[in-house]
Amino acid sequence: MNEGLPFSSLSLVSKWLYALKIKSWPKLLVPFFLGQFYGIAESGTLQVLPLVFGFFFTIFLLGYIVLLNDFADESVDTIKRTKFPESCSPKTIPDKILSRTAVFWAGILFGVVCLITSILADYFTSSFLFTGFALISILVFAGYSLPPIRLNYRGGGEVLELGGVGFMLPLFHFCLQNGFHFSESFALLLFISVLFASASALASGLSDEESDREGGKTTFVTLLGNSFVRKTIAVLMITSTCLLTLFLWIYQNQFSIFGSILILFVNAFFTVRLFHWHSLAQTNAFVPQKLYKDQIHYAIWGTLLLSSIVRLASLSQVTILFL
Repeated sequence: MNEGLPFSSLSLVSKWLYALKIKSWPKLLVPFFLGQFYGIAESGTLQVLPLVFGFFFTIFLLGYIVLLNDFADESVDTIKRTKFPESCSPKTIPDKILSRTAVFWAGILFGVVCLITSILADYFTSSFLFTGFALISILVFAGYSLPPIRLNYRGGGEVLELGGVGFMLPLFHFCLQNGFHFSESFALLLFISVLFASASALASGLSDEESDREGGKTTFVTLLGNSFVRKTIAVLMITSTCLLTLFLWIYQNQFSIFGSILILFVNAFFTVRLFHWHSLAQTNAFVPQKLYKDQIHYAIWGTLLLSSIVRLASLSQVTILFL
């Protein structure tokens, strides 16, 4: 879906904002809120510094991932732009929105700032979680997209995404607020989060099927085909909805009745809408694919974000610690 943006006339700030893909940020910001809010709810204490440092850590990690992913995917993005000049979204490097060098060094800068933020966070909070997790995240993503490992090109991209986005990120932020004190309810929620992240990770490869295959990039879509992946996404989303309903019923004391109904309504609304586009999101059907993926993301982000807000709102009292 070529938006036909006159990139040459855009300001430098606008180009960077486009390159940073702000619309995709909920993929990491929702796990941030999920972990932080559930950690606060279970501890009964809001620790301000872990919340603030956790937010900026997530933003800088996002910049690092988004920019270096564009740098690493330049070849397959160029193939897609060549094969479908009027049918895919603008590509940061192939469409010369920003230079390859600028994208690379900006990504490195975001990674360095993310690490510095983590060191400062551990110093001021007397913790060790930030720096350790920052190093793991930076190294794992380097292995995800960059040579020589490039797991994203060897069929491991979706697995790393579901593990990182669905499990590690919310768990990390939960521990910042509640330490290593895990409950059964949060464990079940993490499992639901992993299923959601799996559906999102699989959907991300649909629109790049032919260009990925031609560029030598192995994904679940290039291996198993568009139809099989869409059927798998459907199973994952239905299973997640059933488990979410079970979760809200088992732990109904943690949610208001109105809140539970609202969570299920948002989940059902967008899940039904994604099935409207399910059969249309076939190979190279870029507009239906985008609408299909949008409904998946709205269902996931809306459900998890709303559940974390409702869970936090259920508390009658929260102690706030600034240090």
